[in-house]
Amino acid sequence: MILTPALCRAARGFLDWTQIDLADRSGVSRSTIRDYEGDRHKLHRATEAQLRMALESGGISFFHVEGHEIGICTKTPASDMAAPAQAESCEILEASGEHSETAVRKTSR
Repeated sequence: MILTPALCRAARGFLDWTQIDLADRSGVSRSTIRDYEGDRHKLHRATEAQLRMALESGGISFFHVEGHEIGICTKTPASDMAAPAQAESCEILEASGEHSETAVRKTSR
């Protein structure tokens, strides 16, 4: 899976993280995140893995959606459901980086 600049920005937005927050949690410099999200350069695979791990640790899930590029979900425990069920807020990004829809669904893990 490839972490695109648009997907990185969207995932940070779901978590309400600044670039500095992501830098602190991932060990990647803020300037690298800023330049990557601004399409100024590509990431090394190891750097992408650090960013993805930080975003996933923060509560983001990445998934492929047929007919679309990549979707993201934030997982939050649903107060009206017994563990281990969770409610997910999901967003799908088009190839252009545009957001195409947002949905909420319940899943059991």
